[in-house]
Amino acid sequence: MFLCLATQMPRDIPIGTLSQVGTFIVHRLINHFDKESIANASSSANKSSLDFLPVLGAGEAILIGVDFPMPVMMKLYKPIIEPDSATPIFKPKTQSHAH
Repeated sequence: MFLCLATQMPRDIPIGTLSQVGTFIVHRLINHFDKESIANASSSANKSSLDFLPVLGAGEAILIGVDFPMPVMMKLYKPIIEPDSATPIFKPKTQSHAH
């Protein structure tokens, strides 16, 4: 099973839930409590890698997890052809009356 949790505030996820996550992709975090949540939930997160979190730029992230012996710095680029992520427009089904 695969589950993805995405949040801008890791401190809002209960520590029991967060500690069961095997891999984190952590983007810029400037709040001390958010950084502490990640540090407490991940045994592979070290202080030096967490010190980079407030200064990460757009598209930069740190990959932390049980399958990685050390945190990995990542740079994510926008796709050449951006996906259409607009909210779909739902139209109510019209009733047709047979005459």
